[in-house]
Amino acid sequence: MRDIKWVEGHIEIAPPKKPKKLTATRFASVLGLNPWCTDFEIWCAVTRTWEKPFEDTIYTAAGKAIEPEQIQYMRDSYGMDDLIAPADVWGEGYFSKTYGNFYSHPVFGGMWDALLVDGDWDGSAEGLVGHTEAVLEFKTTKRAEDWAEDVPEYYALQAALYAWLLDCDNVIMVASFLEEGDYDDPGQYVPSAKNTATFEFAI
Repeated sequence: MRDIKWVEGHIEIAPPKKPKKLTATRFASVLGLNPWCTDFEIWCAVTRTWEKPFEDTIYTAAGKAIEPEQIQYMRDSYGMDDLIAPADVWGEGYFSKTYGNFYSHPVFGGMWDALLVDGDWDGSAEGLVGHTEAVLEFKTTKRAEDWAEDVPEYYALQAALYAWLLDCDNVIMVASFLEEGDYDDPGQYVPSAKNTATFEFAI
């Protein structure tokens, strides 16, 4: 247990030698835009004081299963031949190779879902800065009503941070809208124009 002190109505703790980075999800929470997490929870996580263990749900499992299909859908339906996934940069097992962080920034970090790169990209992670034309973030949801007007601000901010870190101005959000039964076997889900929408914005 870390040395924590209660001093005059507030908590004091010595900063860790290596605080956790502010990923896009944490960043949104700090700004009060994440309805499922508080800024205090993020403070606890970043200072390595306490963090709720991650547990897969039917929703996170569906996202993991469907995301590769969404990437292929964008390649096939939108002609994005230069669309790359993390495995195209770091190979299989990229999470363990990067420790869940694709950026060298001292404060911000995280993992993008896919990138549209230009023809001058050299294939390296470092070369992505300045050669990324658009950041793509993929979402799955059964709450289509949340997307009726536009991208939920919480999700837009996540993608915008990743674009900023790559010196990129363009974001494409891809949302697939699932029915309750799709969560039973997400591996059978096929993205199409009927169940998947794209939203573009610039930062």
